[in-house]
Amino acid sequence: MRHAVGLDRDLRRQAVTCRMSLSMERVRDALQVLNSMQDEGVIEEYAVAGAMAILFWTEAVPTFDLDVLVVLPASDEAIVSLDSLYRWTEARGYRALKEHILIEGVRTQFVPSPSPLADEAIVTAETLDYDGVPVKVVRPEYLVALYSEPSARTAKRRERAAMLLDWPGLNRKLLDEILNRHGLSL
Repeated sequence: MRHAVGLDRDLRRQAVTCRMSLSMERVRDALQVLNSMQDEGVIEEYAVAGAMAILFWTEAVPTFDLDVLVVLPASDEAIVSLDSLYRWTEARGYRALKEHILIEGVRTQFVPSPSPLADEAIVTAETLDYDGVPVKVVRPEYLVALYSEPSARTAKRRERAAMLLDWPGLNRKLLDEILNRHGLSL
């Protein structure tokens, strides 16, 4: 009986996974919203990171959200707050779901830049095209470096870093410079 319950749970999980996969149209619309947020000063800079960023450089990997590194406008507050970002999105009908905001049907997680490496990743992000929408994307060398930070070394991220390390377009010299500059290793 226990085995049958486990199989049933797995089948339900797979069905949910299929329903949650990101459609190209929804992602495009969410990226347009990111650009609007920057145009309106809600965020100063952004760069798509995580699995969605990998999509631009090599083979797609499964993902159910859009990870966005952001630089927020300067504030006199000592604590980083996403309050203005949440107010802006709520005013436009987007709702929060735990650490995500559901933007055009896409779970979007905003991560204020946590380190000098992430700052560099945002500043050096390439503006690429996603179905006619310009999008700032973390370069693959910075993705590997971000995945190499001690706080980010999960099995999933090590796999993603390995994918990028195997990608023929990776600039290994640039990656080595980034790793050395930030005291990281693979």
